[in-house]
Amino acid sequence: MRRNDMSDGADPVDRRGAEQSAARLGIEERALGDVAELIAGAGADVDIVAAIVREASRQIRDLPVTLTRFVGERELLVMASPSGPAKPGLRIVFEAGTLPDRVLRTGLPFRVDDYRTQPDAEMAVRFGIAAGVAVPIIVEGRVWGMFNINSAVGPLPPETEAQITAFAQQVTALFDSIEARDQLRTVSEHDETMRSIQQDAAGSSITEVASRLVAYAAKLNGIENATLTLNGGVVVSAANPIMSIANSSIRQTRLLAFPVTAHQQDIGVLTVGTTLPELPGLTSRCLNDLSEVTGRICVASANRRLLSVLVDEQASLRRIAEFAARGVLSAGPVDDILTAICRAASDQLNGQEITLLHFETADTIVAVATYGGPVPPGLRVVHPPGSLSDRVARTQETVRVDDFDELPSAEIVQRYGIRSGVGVPVFIENRLWGAFVATSQVGRLPPETEGRLEGFAKLTWAAIANAEARETLRRLADEQTALRRVAELVARETTLTTVFNAVVEEIARVLDASSAAVIRGPGGGSDAGVVVAEVKPQAAAGAHVAEVPILVNGENWGTLGVTSDSLSQTDGRDRLKPFADLLAAAVTNADHRDGLTRSRARVIAAADEARRRLQRDVHDGAQQRLVHTIIMLKLARDSAGVSGDVADLIADALSQAEEANRALRDVVRGILPAALTRAGLSAGIRSLAANSPIPVDFALDVPRLPTFVETTGYFTVAEAITNAVKHARATRITATCALTRGGDQLIVTVEDDGVGGADPSRGTGLTGLVDRIEASYGTIRIESPAHQGTRVVARIPINPADQR
Repeated sequence: MRRNDMSDGADPVDRRGAEQSAARLGIEERALGDVAELIAGAGADVDIVAAIVREASRQIRDLPVTLTRFVGERELLVMASPSGPAKPGLRIVFEAGTLPDRVLRTGLPFRVDDYRTQPDAEMAVRFGIAAGVAVPIIVEGRVWGMFNINSAVGPLPPETEAQITAFAQQVTALFDSIEARDQLRTVSEHDETMRSIQQDAAGSSITEVASRLVAYAAKLNGIENATLTLNGGVVVSAANPIMSIANSSIRQTRLLAFPVTAHQQDIGVLTVGTTLPELPGLTSRCLNDLSEVTGRICVASANRRLLSVLVDEQASLRRIAEFAARGVLSAGPVDDILTAICRAASDQLNGQEITLLHFETADTIVAVATYGGPVPPGLRVVHPPGSLSDRVARTQETVRVDDFDELPSAEIVQRYGIRSGVGVPVFIENRLWGAFVATSQVGRLPPETEGRLEGFAKLTWAAIANAEARETLRRLADEQTALRRVAELVARETTLTTVFNAVVEEIARVLDASSAAVIRGPGGGSDAGVVVAEVKPQAAAGAHVAEVPILVNGENWGTLGVTSDSLSQTDGRDRLKPFADLLAAAVTNADHRDGLTRSRARVIAAADEARRRLQRDVHDGAQQRLVHTIIMLKLARDSAGVSGDVADLIADALSQAEEANRALRDVVRGILPAALTRAGLSAGIRSLAANSPIPVDFALDVPRLPTFVETTGYFTVAEAITNAVKHARATRITATCALTRGGDQLIVTVEDDGVGGADPSRGTGLTGLVDRIEASYGTIRIESPAHQGTRVVARIPINPADQR
């Protein structure tokens, strides 16, 4: 009977083995499901990696586990080590024969029962490790990384390799997702870093900006150190610390240079050091973008400084000109005006010592006005031949002396310890009257001193001239006012069209010209180039023509010209040049803004592509594996002859797998909806509205559009709905999408009936939305009065090149 009973059923030993196998399968499937669920809901890559490491530790009875990734031929990056000796982010270089080297070369697990006999014994002592096991993580046929289990007391259990190897095989598919997320995070961090540095550049010195740029470059994947060298002497360096196991001589660092240029001009060079045979593609792209942005920031910073100086100088000259033009000469002493001119010149030269000298006789000079220096007004001295004032008197030209010890010095120089100076002649009615002198008691004067003093020398002549000269000053004041208006437009980064029109209108008015024009082209003349702005206030054509080139970065961008029936060409060119300089600054600034916008658009496009890749990788990788697992479990459940315990285990595993699949599908939908990728903007917005907790009415009358337009339109609607749900307390949302009549723009409108008060400047998601729209050369308007709902209207060009 007993034998018959046994023949009717399974052998007890076999049954126990089957039960143990089924239990093990259920545990492993639950572990995989737990990891997949954690990954689906993880908010950052470090959470995902930590979840995998914690589960790996649980599989081997809570032994400490470290996850490392191979980032070069002999380099490891610590991804996670909750209980291990190394910190995440540590980069380790290893030598031949060590445990990681053997794993990388063979793709097999290895064990060390006594580190004292190993080449990396020094590292083991440093971290307090006595023994260890390393198991490779194989992704698409390559050794992606490895699990390390270390012991501080003795050899690890013999089953450690098998247990951790089985777990590594189960989670292999997840590392593709981690790598894709890592690239997406890198692109996002690059975008945010570049945007932050560009925004802060206006209020920072070039050295501060360079330090931030270099510190960021040194942290990129594969980079050990970075140095930025800029023309003008700015050199900044930063390093990414790295640990070497036992022998640092094996690290052969090579240097790569990325030129920093702007408008085809060399500004400097960014040099990085790496031990990798080839930089990762994303790192190279980030470095190229970084060098380009660095060039534009440097040029923009220099232009801002020059423009600020120009605006301040023109305002100072205008105040002095108005002071004299109002007839102060007849109401007060000349000394008041001359002292005011010296004070204004000193202010423009950062507090430099200024003295106005009058040539009383052939060899005698008088200090008629001073400001900021040691020379008192009224001082009269004899200057020897060869001194600065003597050379100005003989040559009637501007003279610079960088060291007075090399020249015969007048008493005024020796008495007051003056070390260097620049003298500019002052003429009255074509007669040399005196000299405007800037001096220093400590060293050489800046190279721009001569040019900036000459403007004040002309005002000095005007201030002491007769009534006819005051009429000239009134004209100069009018010109300075016109220049100030144009300079303010340029400083506010007004559009080029507005600046061009303002220039021709101001010139035609202050020069009383019959016509004025800005011509885009390589040469002058009425039939050369393209007229981009023109005004003809008078019907009669002028008999005289005056033209000046508009030079942008040393190259002829175009021509500024006027015609007049009374204006001489020489006079016209002199008066046109300040306006041409302002036009050049406006064109340069517009080029820089356009370049930064294109750079930001490229970074956003790269982020969108990374999202699409992550969507594909998760869908085609982990999600497909889960779907296959679900199918297999359903087949196992439906098979005949399965005992109740096994059926329960399979049902539980099936439930966990289906739940993980749903969570993973939600992650994919949150990254970028499949409906948007496959069917376009209308389908993407409908899928978005279907998941909204607030009813959404929509009118979507758009065909398939370029990918970047559909992605920008989708994120516009998504961000507006998200803000309405989170902050507006709205009960209804309306979304519309339509093309303009000409089909050249997509107009996206989202309205809600919430509490209003939305403000992008408060750091909400609307800030990133504004950046995305501007990077597409589009515009966005947000109307959100308190208690009256919010209305977002975005206009996205179909062809951004037309908007530049």
